[in-house]
Amino acid sequence: MLVILSFILILNIVSIVLMYYCLGDLEKKEKLIFIAAGTAIMYILTTIVYWISTNNIEISEVSETGKNLITFLFVPINGLLILPIFAKSYYSYKMGTLNSNILKKRGIFLGVILLILLVIECIYFKNIQVQVVNLLKEQEANSTQEQQYFTNSTIILVESNEVNVENQIEVNTTNDVTNETRENVISNNIISNSTNETEGNVINEPINVTVNENAIE
Repeated sequence: MLVILSFILILNIVSIVLMYYCLGDLEKKEKLIFIAAGTAIMYILTTIVYWISTNNIEISEVSETGKNLITFLFVPINGLLILPIFAKSYYSYKMGTLNSNILKKRGIFLGVILLILLVIECIYFKNIQVQVVNLLKEQEANSTQEQQYFTNSTIILVESNEVNVENQIEVNTTNDVTNETRENVISNNIISNSTNETEGNVINEPINVTVNENAIE
């Protein structure tokens, strides 16, 4: 940006210096009036051309900075191509070496050249703005796609986490059921063993009694 601004400043300085030089020995006040009037006319014409080039284009989509850069860049360019030549003819007219009719003809000729330049610039401005608008729309579309992709990724991640949580709950539930089953089996085994031991003791007692009675006899 600094390079572009420096280039624009240099063009304006060169245009002013050339006009000042081409006006020769005229008074400084008259020179300044000519330079100011010529620059103002170029600025107005360039601004009008830029405004015409924005037809059917939303101005809000084109930055104000871009507009100023385009305008202030082409004002000195148009000035360099037209104003020094006309300043030289104007100086000759003031010195009496150039007829007023010839001055008018040169003015008309330079006006036609300026008109052709402005038409070309209008087409150029139009193309630039269309490209800028397309670039902004492309950036907006890319941003929307990135946002949509991020949203979808977030949704998928959340759903995956929910599935993992559900699977973990099922696994925990299955483990609990398995542990309960194991505990029931162990309890049943303990009860069975206790029952078997009790039955064995009950059977052995009558046998011992019988044996003792036989011994007494």
